Amino acid sequence: MDRQTIDQQAHKMLTQQISFERYFDKFTERARRVLVFADEEAALMNHNYIGTEHILLGLLREEGGLAATVLKELGVELLTARTAIEHVIGRGSLGEQQLPGTRPMTPRVQVMLTMAVGETWRLPPSVDTEHLLLALVREGGGIGAATIENLGVPLEQVRLRVFQSVVNLALPSESVREAVRKSNVITCRIDDRDMDAIDALVEVGVRSTRSDAAAWLIHAGIEANQDVFESVYATVAEIRSLRTKAQALAQQIAKNKALPPAKPEKPSVENEGSL
Repeated sequence: MDRQTIDQQAHKMLTQQISFERYFDKFTERARRVLVFADEEAALMNHNYIGTEHILLGLLREEGGLAATVLKELGVELLTARTAIEHVIGRGSLGEQQLPGTRPMTPRVQVMLTMAVGETWRLPPSVDTEHLLLALVREGGGIGAATIENLGVPLEQVRLRVFQSVVNLALPSESVREAVRKSNVITCRIDDRDMDAIDALVEVGVRSTRSDAAAWLIHAGIEANQDVFESVYATVAEIRSLRTKAQALAQQIAKNKALPPAKPEKPSVENEGSL
C-alpha cells in the first residue's frame, strides 16, 4: 500500500470524528499506518468496529515503530497477541463487507487517541507509535491493554520501557548522557495522580508548563520536610567522610604493595676482614 493510499484511509478514519480531523497532520506516517493496519485487523476478524485490541495489532504490525520494538522486547508478538484477542472476543459473523476506513472507532479508542495527542506534550510534538502505545496502556481499560497484561507484561513496565527507549534515542552517546546527568535537568516516571496534579496547576495558570509545575512541587515538598532533610544531609555528610577515609586507606595499601621489598644490607669489607 503506497503512502497516498495510507494517508487517504487514515484521514477518512480520523475525520469520522470531527474533533480528530484537526490532528491528522500531527500523525506521523508510521502512526497513520498503525490506524490502517488496525482497520485491516478488524476486517480479518469480521469486526464492524475498531477497538483498542485492533490498535494493539496495528502497532505490532508497524515493525519500524518504537512501539513494536518495545512490545517485542517484552515478549508481545503479533501472532500471539492476535490469538489471545480471538480467544477473548472471537471472530464476528461474516456479514456485509465494509469499505476500508469506514469502521467506527469505539469510545475507548477515541479516548486513547485524545491521550496520544496529549502524550506529545512530554515527547516530540508529533503523534508517533510510541505515543499511541503510551495512550493505550494509560487508558488501561480496553482489550488491547488487557491482552498485554494477559501475556504477562505489566502495563507500568511497558510505559517505563517506552520512556527509557525515547531517552536512549535522544541521548545516543555516553558523553552527552554524562553531560545531562551533571545538569539540573532530570527525567523521571510519575503516576497518573501526580500527572493530574501537574496538569491542574498548568490549566489554572499557577504554573506555565508541566516542567515548571513539577519543579515547583518538588521544591514545595523539600520545604515542607526540612526536618527530614536535615537528618538526611547529616547522614550524607557522614557517609562522604567515611568514603574519603576508606579511599585514602585503599590508596595507602596500594602504594605499599607497589614498593619493592627492601634488600638485606651486604656486610662491609672492613667487617669481612675482621672475621
